[in-house]
Amino acid sequence: MLTKAELTPHALELFRRVKLALPVEIGQRLSSNRLFVTHGSYNNLFLFDVWDSNQTDVLDRQHFKYCLGHDGRPSSPTNGYFHLWLNTIRIYREREAIVTTLDKKLPALTPKGFTFNRLDRAIDIKWSFDYPRNLATLPDLLLPRYVSLISAIHPVLMPIIDQFSTRLAPGERRAVVAKRGRIGFTHPGIRDPERVSEYTRSIRPSDRAALLKQFRYRCALCGADLREARHHIDHIKPFSKGGTSKRENLQPLCEPCNLAKGNRE
Repeated sequence: MLTKAELTPHALELFRRVKLALPVEIGQRLSSNRLFVTHGSYNNLFLFDVWDSNQTDVLDRQHFKYCLGHDGRPSSPTNGYFHLWLNTIRIYREREAIVTTLDKKLPALTPKGFTFNRLDRAIDIKWSFDYPRNLATLPDLLLPRYVSLISAIHPVLMPIIDQFSTRLAPGERRAVVAKRGRIGFTHPGIRDPERVSEYTRSIRPSDRAALLKQFRYRCALCGADLREARHHIDHIKPFSKGGTSKRENLQPLCEPCNLAKGNRE
């Protein structure tokens, strides 16, 4: 598995060349990470993000971006991808109008070789690949892909970004979320709600109750009485290593056992 330190200089060189190859009116707007970063709790998934420097928290750069990923999870068919990721539930002003525009324009603009995925919570335009053994060739490999995606898509995103020059007011995000309510989730290629739940980290209350009953309200590792101690529902094969939330991959643990187990099987 490659490391963030190994990947970072080649991603920075790639970004430098991308800015030069794009039209000036696009390239001058773009910013990037200084290095690859770990994605949340996925210790073997690294990201290098590119975003528009004019973005405010109305369209937060963590959720409205171009992203180069290195995926070291055993379950991944390839170890690399480059995609546009637009989290449509993280749009906190004019959400319906923006999503309508994106849905209308982006499918037709998706460059050859990329896959357009429309999820309940996001728009994902993605190209998957394997990292070359000689990382020095990475900029040459990825430059055409970066330029084709950003030059096709960013002219649509720029006017959307530019209409929100002011940041969210205190409490505005919370008010928007409370007003719109919960938005559903789908996994690419999976439509059965029961199967979708297997690929989310959260544990349904019904599964939690059933597991506690199955293990007679005892910690699966030390036997502590979970009616008298704080408990966690643990993924036996960690979620960050490809483990699902199927019932057979879950166990109740007391808090000390869960903390000691960490990200290990």
